[in-house]
Amino acid sequence: MAKKRKSERNIALLAIIVITAVLLIIPWSLNAGSSWAQDSEEPWKYCNPGGVFTGIHPPMPWAYIITETIIPTDPVGNTITFIWKADNSDPTLGDPNPPLSEVDHMTDFVGNGIRTGPNTWDYTGVAYGTKKVEEQPNPEIVYIAVVRGTVTYADDCNSKESQGMFALYLPEQDVDGDGFPDEDQTPVYCGPSATIKMTRLPMVPPCVPPPTPPEGE
Repeated sequence: MAKKRKSERNIALLAIIVITAVLLIIPWSLNAGSSWAQDSEEPWKYCNPGGVFTGIHPPMPWAYIITETIIPTDPVGNTITFIWKADNSDPTLGDPNPPLSEVDHMTDFVGNGIRTGPNTWDYTGVAYGTKKVEEQPNPEIVYIAVVRGTVTYADDCNSKESQGMFALYLPEQDVDGDGFPDEDQTPVYCGPSATIKMTRLPMVPPCVPPPTPPEGE
């Protein structure tokens, strides 16, 4: 009988430990990756920035379309991954001189972001400029482009504005070959990136075709 009571006490104690662990893990998982969320005492109804955003840059009439896909990597979007592309990016970045003038393709920017406030995220993205080389199966990397900045969303996360810095590195500044410039490297170019406003694609109603006229009319 004593052994049975001891076993029951052990089971009850284990259950309390498991429940306590779950209660501790849930709020941590919602706030993980964001020092702001961990430190803030102000309650906030988080908006989720996930979705497809579009924008026109610069203002009309000389404009091109930008699209960005944002994928939250935790339940409330404290951390995000993004894919950013423009429909007419100049892979040479407007430089008429080698090596940039030899670039014939620029990849999409891909990157990550972390929430720093109720409506703000810091982000870092990277893209590569490449050129085709005869008798080589893969293109050659000519530059590594890095963007680092801040994006601010509206309260409902349906619109946003981003700004930051644009840095350019050469492939020899990636000595360890991991695809990113080494920490001790100074970019060959550093300057502000354009301020870009974008809107999340809404769910629009389907179009209604005109009625088909009766036969013979």
